[in-house]
Amino acid sequence: MDKDVLKEQCYIVSLDNGIRKEEPVTIEVFNSFKDGSKLVQLNNTVFGLLNLNSINPETMYIDDYAIIKADIAELLDVDHEETKRIVTEDRNIGTFTTLNYSKDIETRISGTAAINNIVNSINNKLISGEEALWVDKIFKYPSGSSGNSIKDPQEIEDIINLGLYALNKTIELQSGQEIEARLGKAIRKNYLRMILFDLIIGKKYRGFDYYLISKVNEQGKPVWVDAYFAPISISSNSNKENYLKDEEYVINNKYINREALLNVLFDKYYKEINKLSQAIADARKLYIDAISRIIYNNTDLSKASTLEDLLLANLEKVAKKQDTYEAKIDKEQKTNKVERTMATQSLNVRVTTKLDLIQKKYPINPKDHKDTIKETKKKKQEDVTLTVEDESKKGFASTAILLSVIALICGIGIGIAYILLTLGS
Repeated sequence: MDKDVLKEQCYIVSLDNGIRKEEPVTIEVFNSFKDGSKLVQLNNTVFGLLNLNSINPETMYIDDYAIIKADIAELLDVDHEETKRIVTEDRNIGTFTTLNYSKDIETRISGTAAINNIVNSINNKLISGEEALWVDKIFKYPSGSSGNSIKDPQEIEDIINLGLYALNKTIELQSGQEIEARLGKAIRKNYLRMILFDLIIGKKYRGFDYYLISKVNEQGKPVWVDAYFAPISISSNSNKENYLKDEEYVINNKYINREALLNVLFDKYYKEINKLSQAIADARKLYIDAISRIIYNNTDLSKASTLEDLLLANLEKVAKKQDTYEAKIDKEQKTNKVERTMATQSLNVRVTTKLDLIQKKYPINPKDHKDTIKETKKKKQEDVTLTVEDESKKGFASTAILLSVIALICGIGIGIAYILLTLGS
């Protein structure tokens, strides 16, 4: 069926000031994976993953959520993959998640590949002594299970640090030198923001589903200077998430209690997450409005309310945690109120652009316009496939990623190796 769909004229959907645009695209499939996704190339230029959940009405909500989460990641300025909806003349068929290939050719290290590198390096005595003993200790931690998640703060901290260590150590092993402090700091910050973002959007399963991207030089070797960090996709693996309870989260293949994890993030990694958590606390009303707009413009109204309740409850948890932590710091350090006000104003300036973007992208929230809701219901009764999406759709910034034919072939090889590892985790 997939091949038949791809033979139809497909369009990629984006928004321009609330106006839906559909651009015709050609889709070439290079590889298919066991979860049903496909490595594809759009218009002979942009590589990415194609998911065809929308072909089946029972699973099309997965595509809706992928687009919603991508928009929220953009709103919160969290590294992510850009996602657009793919449609034909008369129906939604799926989503396209770009893999951000560029004409300079890039290489990727997945969390799965990084941890495999560490295991192999220990077996080959490239890593030994205290480092090897520390890794071995964490591997021996009980993985936990649904209904029996890890709550011990030290174990949670070690599990988080294992992912960071694997990425950093892999870079050092590849480059033959110690990782630069600036790069290590950036990786650490974005890695921890990814985890906090997962808690906000209600993602339950992470595994080793994240990676680093680096440009390569003329000799094809990675240039670990301005590495870009992102999960392969911020959409959830529904099969793996369905058996997890609401209070559970799996990262690095360990079951962790979400409340305990949030406490560890604030107690041990506040420096890395505080700009995001502070922005959420200071501008929560604006974020609530923006997230509501994103949700109601991208999924069926019957599902939007439930999703909105979940995400806003998670957002409020983070905001309250930030309020409590900040009050404690102010009391201990006796923070000057003028300094705090100036810091808040500076922060608000940084988030205004993102909030503005969503406001312009989704000028109307169907939740607040009964006439829009009635019209949507009327269309459903007339058996029209698209519902809220007639008002507006998720799009991503128009980054033209041009590749030469030879470069693309090289990129495909790297991409397939990475994706196979990640999707198999």
